[in-house]
Amino acid sequence: MNRLNSWIYAHAPVWLQNAGISIYGLRYRRERLGGEFDRYVREFSERESWNAARFEEYLAAELRRVLLHAQATVPYYRQRWAAAGIGPDRLRRFHPGDLVRLPLTPKSDLRDRPAEFVSEQAGPLRRLHQYFTSGSTGTPVTIYCTSDDHRRFIAAREARSFRWAGASIRMPRSMIGGRMILPRHDSPPPYYRWNAAERQVYFSGYHISRAHAPNYVEGFNRHRPALLTGYANAHYQLARFMLAGGLRLDYRPSALVLSSEKLTGEMKSTLIAAFGARAYEEFGAVENCVLATECERGRLHVSPDFGIVEIVDESGRPVPPGVPGRMVCTGLLSRTQPLIRYEIGDVASWSTETCPCGRDGLPVLEQIVGRLEDVIVGCNGQVTVRFHGLFINLPNVLEGQVVQEDLGRIRVRVVARDGFSEADAETIRRRVADERLGPMQVEVERVAEIERTERGKFRAVINRLPREVIERALREHAAAPAR
Repeated sequence: MNRLNSWIYAHAPVWLQNAGISIYGLRYRRERLGGEFDRYVREFSERESWNAARFEEYLAAELRRVLLHAQATVPYYRQRWAAAGIGPDRLRRFHPGDLVRLPLTPKSDLRDRPAEFVSEQAGPLRRLHQYFTSGSTGTPVTIYCTSDDHRRFIAAREARSFRWAGASIRMPRSMIGGRMILPRHDSPPPYYRWNAAERQVYFSGYHISRAHAPNYVEGFNRHRPALLTGYANAHYQLARFMLAGGLRLDYRPSALVLSSEKLTGEMKSTLIAAFGARAYEEFGAVENCVLATECERGRLHVSPDFGIVEIVDESGRPVPPGVPGRMVCTGLLSRTQPLIRYEIGDVASWSTETCPCGRDGLPVLEQIVGRLEDVIVGCNGQVTVRFHGLFINLPNVLEGQVVQEDLGRIRVRVVARDGFSEADAETIRRRVADERLGPMQVEVERVAEIERTERGKFRAVINRLPREVIERALREHAAAPAR
């Protein structure tokens, strides 16, 4: 939406805003669900039943196709691999296990020179769809794709995310995300807009509060979306306000498929109590080189036919299951802007167990830790990658955020009820220092609210240490013997 259209939208009445959103929705529906979309969905669904050997054979063939395409038509890879002495003869013999022989692609390269990653066969950039990452940790990354690329991305989510949850993108659905659908923070209700073309109700991610919760519930009950999507933490906060106010939906959705933040057990129980439906976790990225989705058994499966994922140490070598490492992704779906051994910026670990759901070709993640900037480092080099238990049994804590600004000091910011006491603060200090990180200074700071990012995302952990300090701690953690 250009600046003039944005100004017109911001000053239009609600009914006209709904009409404008619906016009855009019609375009997006054609882009996402037109063409060969249904065939792509069938193919993703069929591959779920393949055994590991057949899946590996398929991945090897797809990987060679992507590598040869990138070498022949993508300036960045053609130049980089030529400098490393890597030519088409070597690439024709590649298997997924050989990816370690290729250099890593830093996110900074894509951020600084996005056009160099676009295939010369894609045509002029102005004719491509353009998307941006949120930029929460720096300058946004620019992503290009065609409508057919986009259909492949959405088809994978339909087959492996929405349908696993017993839902479909073609159902009436809702979204709580980062789009500014209301012009101001103090805009009056309603706090949602209606996209008639896609039967989608879009809720503001910036106006969720106990006072506004009845209007959100009104929007759900009015449009009755069956599939609820968007930011996990936004839905969780809304669910808390609903339960506190005795609010319920007057119908039962099929499922919630949520992303952008980790879904904890406590969050899931709160969501099902408020919305009457199970919440499923989904992990992806605007770069569209990785997709991980939750199956009916509650495990998070990577779809390697969407993007091959490696979990590696600082030198780019694979780490064993159970050990956190950096996620490196090679996308298999984009013909326009292929990303190969791309450092997406997240930390994760492979599971040490298989999933009883039987999808053996889809590997299981033990956990997605978060971004390198979301890992807390202790003075002794120990890293703590999750703080979800920090506020358990502290009912006076409504929200909490852990901030590290230097190696020996942690600041825990809490939004608390009036009953929050020094004993509660001491419990937090003990859990951080004594139970998780060892001796260090822990400051507990009460705040009125915890700010969201410019895209409305909640960050539970923020590390402001230099990146090299964090990476050194991760290396030492990966090299330490198991206890």
